[in-house]
Amino acid sequence: MTLCTCIKAESVKVAEDPTVTRPGSHELVPIDTRPLVAETPLSALRSWLTPTPLFYVRNHFDVPEIDADTWSLTIDGAVSNPVEISFSELVRLPKKTVPAMMECAGNNRSDLDPKVPGNPFRDGAVSNAVWAGAPLKPFLQQAGFSSGAVEVLFEGTDRGEPEPGRGEAPYQRSLPLQIALHPDTMLVYEMSGETLTPDHGFPVRLIVPRWYGMASVKWLKSIRVIERPFVGFFQTERYVMTDESGTEGQLSLMVVKSFVSWPEHGTSLPVGQPVAVSGMAWSGAGPIRRVDVSIDGGATWQDAHMDESAIGYSWQEWHIDWTPEEPGHCTIVARAADDTGNLQPLENYWNPLGYCINGVKPVCVTVV
Repeated sequence: MTLCTCIKAESVKVAEDPTVTRPGSHELVPIDTRPLVAETPLSALRSWLTPTPLFYVRNHFDVPEIDADTWSLTIDGAVSNPVEISFSELVRLPKKTVPAMMECAGNNRSDLDPKVPGNPFRDGAVSNAVWAGAPLKPFLQQAGFSSGAVEVLFEGTDRGEPEPGRGEAPYQRSLPLQIALHPDTMLVYEMSGETLTPDHGFPVRLIVPRWYGMASVKWLKSIRVIERPFVGFFQTERYVMTDESGTEGQLSLMVVKSFVSWPEHGTSLPVGQPVAVSGMAWSGAGPIRRVDVSIDGGATWQDAHMDESAIGYSWQEWHIDWTPEEPGHCTIVARAADDTGNLQPLENYWNPLGYCINGVKPVCVTVV
């Protein structure tokens, strides 16, 4: 078996130790400009914490201008005591910090063949941050949700046409009540020790750990408790897919996945010089149990060393030590498994909207 998809890795300059210059690139990789959609450069994904200026951006509409001094959030709907909270009231509450990585559901969409519509993400619609704010649960309890409540609907201040001819509407997503009540579902106002930037939801956004990024609504305006499942463009027409068993459903937890961050595809490596092959792995279903790595395109595998970095809901760093023994072409592949038994597939599952792409990603290098 071989997983190599190229004829020969490009011969670029002999690689230097990536720790000298990481994260390397100081700019996001643009996909679209209005609204802004941009990927994290691969060089920045070698670090556990993604620098905020390099954290991927997936906006559906233009970024709204919001004054934190006049911003407020309402919680109403199927509740007995509607709640309204200002920004100053929110930040005075005890602060909770949650490390959590986030991935766009369309990450690696460009790897599908045949191609599908949507933002042609490569590898970088995924990042890791440390979020700070207040848990949502106490606010819902204060509001007194009804016994018939089934979901909680979140609305952002951003709005626009989701597709031509549909008319203007805000970005809206709902969560099952039990997920909204999870102690780590958060109303956040800080990202990695700094105030949220406009592209990441200033002044307040939702964070839903382990779920794809579409659930973490930015620029929060209102929260409504509802007694029937929400039907909306970004809930029931997008971020849905039919899985390999033929079951159609809405996206939620991130699927198990890993990637090789070093060496990069096309790198030339000197024979006889040790290399730390490294990368990241994650799963929304649970912690990563192991990462298997192959240097020969999947013919043989070895267990990677799991670095002690996977705190909270962050990703798992891994590495193996490898010394290339002879010149030639090598295909490096990583494959992750989580503690619930999910195993990263060897191949991508094609679906018409290009979601949940998690087949192994070969990295081809030339040993010289």
